[in-house]
Amino acid sequence: MPTLINPGLFLLLIEPGYGIKEGRRMFPKSLRFAWVAILLILGFTFSATPLALAADAPFRRGDVNDDGSVDISDPIVLLGYLFIGSEEPGCLDSADTNDDGLVNVGDAIAALAYIFGDGPEPPAPGPLNCGLDLTDDTLGCFTSSCDGGGDPLRLAAGHLLNRIAYGPKPGQIDEVVTTGIQQTIITQLNPVLGTDPNPTMDILEQNFTVAIPTAIERFVLRPNGRYRYFLGTEEPPADWTQPSFDDSSWLLGTSGFGRGDRDDVTEIVEINNGLPSVYVRTQFIQPATAVSGLPYLKMLFDDGFVAYLNGVEFARSLRTNGIPHLEGNPPTFDQYATQNHEAAFAEYYPIPPGLLQAGVNTLAIQGHNAVNSGDFTLRPQIVTMSLSGGGRSYFPSSGNLQRSPFIRGIYSEYQLQKVLGEFWENHFLTDEDKLKDFFSGIRNRYNHRVYGNSAGADKISNTLEFEEYDFFCDNALGQFGDLLLYSASSVPMLVYLDSILNNAAQPNENYAREILELHTLGVDNGYTQADIEEVARIFTGWSVTRVPNTMLQPFPAVVNNPVITDFHDMTETAIIEIGDDWHYFKGTEEPSPDPTGTNPGAPTTLWTQLGFDDSTWLVGPTGIGMGDGDDATVLDDMDNNYTCFYARKIFNIADPAMPEYLELAVDFDDGYVFYLNGVEIQRSSNMNNAGTPPPHTAVASGGHEASGRPDLIDLNHLRPLLVAGDNVLAFQIHNLSITNNDASFLPRLTAGIPTPRHVDLNDRQGKWVFRFNPGNHDFGSKAIFPGTPYELNIPDGRTGVEGVQDAFDLVASLEAHPGTAQFICMKLIQKFVSDDISLASLADGSAPLELQGLLASMISAWYSTPRPGNIGVVMETLLDPIDQGNAFWDPQFRRNKVKTPVEFVISTLRSLGSPADSDNLVGWASDMGMEMFERDDPDGFPEVGNDWIGTTTLLQRINFARRFASNADNDFPWNLADIIGDTPLGAQEVLDIFDEVLFQSSLTEAERCLALEYLESGLDGNFLPLDPTAADYSARVREMVGFLFSLPRFQFQ
Repeated sequence: MPTLINPGLFLLLIEPGYGIKEGRRMFPKSLRFAWVAILLILGFTFSATPLALAADAPFRRGDVNDDGSVDISDPIVLLGYLFIGSEEPGCLDSADTNDDGLVNVGDAIAALAYIFGDGPEPPAPGPLNCGLDLTDDTLGCFTSSCDGGGDPLRLAAGHLLNRIAYGPKPGQIDEVVTTGIQQTIITQLNPVLGTDPNPTMDILEQNFTVAIPTAIERFVLRPNGRYRYFLGTEEPPADWTQPSFDDSSWLLGTSGFGRGDRDDVTEIVEINNGLPSVYVRTQFIQPATAVSGLPYLKMLFDDGFVAYLNGVEFARSLRTNGIPHLEGNPPTFDQYATQNHEAAFAEYYPIPPGLLQAGVNTLAIQGHNAVNSGDFTLRPQIVTMSLSGGGRSYFPSSGNLQRSPFIRGIYSEYQLQKVLGEFWENHFLTDEDKLKDFFSGIRNRYNHRVYGNSAGADKISNTLEFEEYDFFCDNALGQFGDLLLYSASSVPMLVYLDSILNNAAQPNENYAREILELHTLGVDNGYTQADIEEVARIFTGWSVTRVPNTMLQPFPAVVNNPVITDFHDMTETAIIEIGDDWHYFKGTEEPSPDPTGTNPGAPTTLWTQLGFDDSTWLVGPTGIGMGDGDDATVLDDMDNNYTCFYARKIFNIADPAMPEYLELAVDFDDGYVFYLNGVEIQRSSNMNNAGTPPPHTAVASGGHEASGRPDLIDLNHLRPLLVAGDNVLAFQIHNLSITNNDASFLPRLTAGIPTPRHVDLNDRQGKWVFRFNPGNHDFGSKAIFPGTPYELNIPDGRTGVEGVQDAFDLVASLEAHPGTAQFICMKLIQKFVSDDISLASLADGSAPLELQGLLASMISAWYSTPRPGNIGVVMETLLDPIDQGNAFWDPQFRRNKVKTPVEFVISTLRSLGSPADSDNLVGWASDMGMEMFERDDPDGFPEVGNDWIGTTTLLQRINFARRFASNADNDFPWNLADIIGDTPLGAQEVLDIFDEVLFQSSLTEAERCLALEYLESGLDGNFLPLDPTAADYSARVREMVGFLFSLPRFQFQ
């Protein structure tokens, strides 16, 4: 029996100073939504029995327990209330058996006298017929089975659409009645894969995406190249864009340039002080071998730019209205970009034919910040691109992603599929925020951020989250085991529950725990800590990688035939190998001291130049060093004698425009400075303050061990420094101190040709997918649920990619496990029937018998198919389309589940046919406490109604209802004439229409009285009849609709 609001408290809250039955009240209309808010807050402490919001609901006199008859149970219930503190009756009028305006022992005596034949029948409306109280007293009737009406078939149709859909749309009840409930359910259980029958859904969803065409993309000028740059505090020289310009006095930095976006390799701190512009330039070589595709400038920028190639302007950024960000030819240094632009997606600008030359080219770009903008980005690249047909849609922000459930919920014709899709998304919950953090931290092979700022990572994390949600929608009625395996191998889940950290040497149990506790068996339902540890071993080696478009596979092929290699995959040829001879010089003195005599003994870089004579230097194979056991050339006199040594190596390049990738790898201990043909290219961070060049006495500021993870240096953007024929690499290696007893130098130079597996992380093509890494997998035998009838034994002896079979065995075992069948079927009952069932209530037998019976039928259906766990078959059993006689159809379980915020918002818009393209839908649901795709805890958003009820969230519901009904800001427009027609109607007729549209004519008399009172009151609370000819007619009707949306009845489904 539900706990009801105390009627006396109800009076105090709503109508201070007035009797319940004194007719129309004079309370200010502006506060009446507050009444409803207070009642909602108090009333949601009970289970969801419909609540009348007035004191004059119809009833049967003497039927205290509201079971439809007056018998011995009624005086017993009454005496319990009067003397032993039992729950107060919901209808005190019915307890007033003798109609004396009081509830006391006299009523129990009168009831007993009537029941046993000695007393008169209780006064009107009597014990058999429902009716209103004709006596003016201070009692009331707040809930009664007499109250409310409606055609049973339409009520059943409304109940169905409130559960398998996000509520009925205008006219949809008629469609269900005409089609039939059975056929409606069958249609919903069998959606056709592919495009939704309602094209509006797909069109709207695509409006919030950015389409990227499928293409083959190759770098000519790679990201993070070496640039000269000039801060825009004044105009640069007029010829700064020309190839012949001498930029040696400009600052040297690595692209991307910027401030404030976490994607900055070269940080321009002056941006914070209002610096308007930055000028950058570099040279690059067009490969000698023709590369297929057209050339483009690929730009990540914030906020505006102008680009020049070999002195000619060829690209200028545009505002959203097509007007350039910058004016003038060229724009002056002190201009600010006239509109903000976020560096989320790289934009492509075609390079005109003939402008890109064979050999050396000069790219120059002036980047301008917007006024008062705290962030700035400039990251240019040159690529060739060949379109190959098709494309992929990206969601650029979490707000765009979060619109999808609203768009699908409002427009899809396959409502059950979308409701279940949301259910599975919540069941296998992942967190887009954590995924975004992961991608924000992704670095390319050369340790530079790939996606950088939040917007850059957003488009990846949001798109992967959508694709996971989309799979759950498309396969919502399929096999549970497929859903489970897909979830386990999805990139969002692999990141969210740390599978990417799970390896044989150090297993991570996060996912193992949740797959048992949350995804299959339920908390503490048939597994042990030892089982968790064994399951963790099963998923060792599960990780993520990026693959080119040519390697994309649908599920389940992506798991059955997993990628096992990493994204960097080259056929390499060593130009300089570890073990090759190098010339080296012990750092007891400078190798090439200043020869001019102006600064005797000062260090120079003459020794790094190609023409330097190193014939007197020592020669030995690498590694060179001491004390590490990795040295082919041992410097046994270095300890306590000198802190550094120098090394040079001549190598031959036939043509700097060679198409191969050039990469230098150097493992070292403790610090280094690297030169190419006499130009310093890179130094370890512990040498940053050691001087330029560092003297032979300099030491590294911190230690670094040669651990087998070398620094990688991309030489491709340095091709203009190379010459055909001989070139020279030069290093100076510095120890931590003169007493440090180890040093190492292990260099390797390679030329590589990408294999079909290779994909560059900076290439926007390709996709992040599941990777199985055999090297990290535990191939030992495993035992799960040992000693039980469900024991699973996984053998040892599997090798390579066979290790993924461990997970297949586990998924099949869990799919067939009775604990999984019980837990998933129970959760489906919670979702579609009632909150009043849980593992705890099943264990102690307190779950309602009707729900226990339904659960047993669903578990039987789970095992009725050749492969257990067909969700479509299980849902057909739950919905009982033929007999319509199980718990799903039991009237006690109608409108007994509180709508989640997403369900509330969607059902509100659907009810009046409003569109779903407003930004504010996501914000309103978030304010009510639900932000899909961004929940931190893995247990998902709750299904139990009371978890959604609180002072703030309920007031947000009421505020949303008011704004929606009144069409405030035109955010969610709906046409009143579409609902009530063009003929002006009176108050009663208007209420009848909205009672049918929203509640299938099931409003109680009490609710109708309250709504009419609201509709026919002025702002001061005085009676004001609804005038169909008045200017405020529409506004007043809309206000009443908002009031109906705020009733407790509408909070339930």
